[in-house]
Amino acid sequence: MKNLFPLLLGILFICYGCSKDESQPPNPNPTEGEGPTTENPDEQEPEMVTYFTFEALTNTGETDDWIIIHDENGVLVDFRPFEFGDIFEFQVSEEEPQPDNFTITLFNYKNSVEGEMLHTIKSYPNISAESNWRHTPNAKANNEVQRGSTIGSVSITVNDAISPKYQFFSDRGGFIQSDYGPDFEGVTQNIFNENISIYQEEMLFYSFYDSNNDVKYYSIENISDGEEIILNYSDFQSYDSYLEVNLPQDGASHNLLAVVNAFEENQNISVSNGIHFYFIIDIVDSGYTDPLKLGYLDAYSKYHSVLSLNNDSYAYSLVKFGDKPNEISIPNDATINVLDESISNYQFETNLDFQMQDVSWEVTEGERYVDLIQTNWNIISAPGNSGTFGEIPEEIQATYPNLKIEDLNLTATTLHLDFITYPDLLQVEFINPELKSYYKSHEYFRFKH
Repeated sequence: MKNLFPLLLGILFICYGCSKDESQPPNPNPTEGEGPTTENPDEQEPEMVTYFTFEALTNTGETDDWIIIHDENGVLVDFRPFEFGDIFEFQVSEEEPQPDNFTITLFNYKNSVEGEMLHTIKSYPNISAESNWRHTPNAKANNEVQRGSTIGSVSITVNDAISPKYQFFSDRGGFIQSDYGPDFEGVTQNIFNENISIYQEEMLFYSFYDSNNDVKYYSIENISDGEEIILNYSDFQSYDSYLEVNLPQDGASHNLLAVVNAFEENQNISVSNGIHFYFIIDIVDSGYTDPLKLGYLDAYSKYHSVLSLNNDSYAYSLVKFGDKPNEISIPNDATINVLDESISNYQFETNLDFQMQDVSWEVTEGERYVDLIQTNWNIISAPGNSGTFGEIPEEIQATYPNLKIEDLNLTATTLHLDFITYPDLLQVEFINPELKSYYKSHEYFRFKH
């Protein structure tokens, strides 16, 4: 019994302690006596604001592709590699300054099977906040109709013809062939054309540009293989209207391209099909064909008109799909004065009025298809606002050690004279790319530096 007393005393002591804890009121301040805390239950994470959205919908299977963002002062804001299908929302905290005017640069690297290393950079300044871009492939030709094989050939003789500068043969399916000269001004002669191919259309449209600078045509229907056709030049007809183009009188030789093809109402406008009124590819000196005369027929309302002039100093190009051009006026005595040729702050003065500018820098080493290493950087912008550009991120430059940004040289300033403005380009290229078309009109003048 003595041995049980200490045990009973211990049990009573434990029970007394438990009843004492239960009888105490709850502590009105549960943190009393505890150390200070920095947590604030009402404090929340700052919300993020999307200032630019980018969706990659172009093939990236054989290239490395990056998007780079600089602010209006050239400070790097963000950059990321992208693959087809990526959707990026570029964001900043609502408490931070939100970029409302920035530059988007698209970087593309391709290491071709031929051993070429091609770096292509395109920059677009003055992009507004909350823009939503979809980067899609360039539009491809989809109206070109491949015609079948020839069904024979014919020979055509033209008696008493003024010596020709150019002759063009075509049918509704497109261009067949052209012949040049002999050009003996004012000389009358008989012209022999052999083995002119014919196709299922079984017709030929024959356009004749003579050395007196007259342009006429003759349409031949229901022709057959082996036929020998004899015409008199007096049978040729004048076009319903002519567009005269004054070529520059600068004493230089020019590479000339002049094309006019016409389409019937049930034909889609294309590049290669349709009756070709003209197809001139030639090297001409000033005054050789001046003015250049392009003929049009009222029976057609849809045309593809091209005039391109190119030499070592400049290039002019007009391409129009649709109506006949009202005029083609190649700028004469065009001048440019480059004030700052750097990529970071390109500035120039010119006497031309234009709607959009595209300035290019380039560095090239090696041989094409062998070991070519090339970097091209183009900055496309509105007139008078080339943007301010910062560096390509160091990570990208380290990844592509042959980029050679520091060696880039100014190569060309292209001024778009008509048909498209910079906002229009952004709209079609990135915002509503479903509007892209291979058959788009343009007119530009390019200074070569």
